[in-house]
Amino acid sequence: FYANSLSNVNPVVITYYQSLKKNLKANGYKADVFVISGKRAEWHNQLLTYFGAASKSQHLKGNAIDIVVLDVNDDGLYNDKDVDIVTAQLEQIVGNKGGIGTYKTASLLWNRQMVHFDCRGSRARWSR
Repeated sequence: FYANSLSNVNPVVITYYQSLKKNLKANGYKADVFVISGKRAEWHNQLLTYFGAASKSQHLKGNAIDIVVLDVNDDGLYNDKDVDIVTAQLEQIVGNKGGIGTYKTASLLWNRQMVHFDCRGSRARWSR
């Protein structure tokens, strides 16, 4: 539905995404990240609130992207080491201009490897 789509996403957060991929490559990592959610429809976001999504999500405005992080360090595994590499890069890119969230304690691999970032205009961080 939204997979790998940047349709109607704020150009600022698209720039963050492009910078992330560029920085990963420049630092010797693989840019193995995949967009799973950009701008969301209201009905879809409401459905996702049953699974922990914010009711006033930045996705509703097109100000956020969720990505799945694959094997960026090329060690043959998809794990929190890859997520940590990506979030460290995003810290440099997003800084105090937006939010970064991880879900490393989730039971499903797909969720554990997910990273949210946005351009809300102020710093926000969370890890679950």
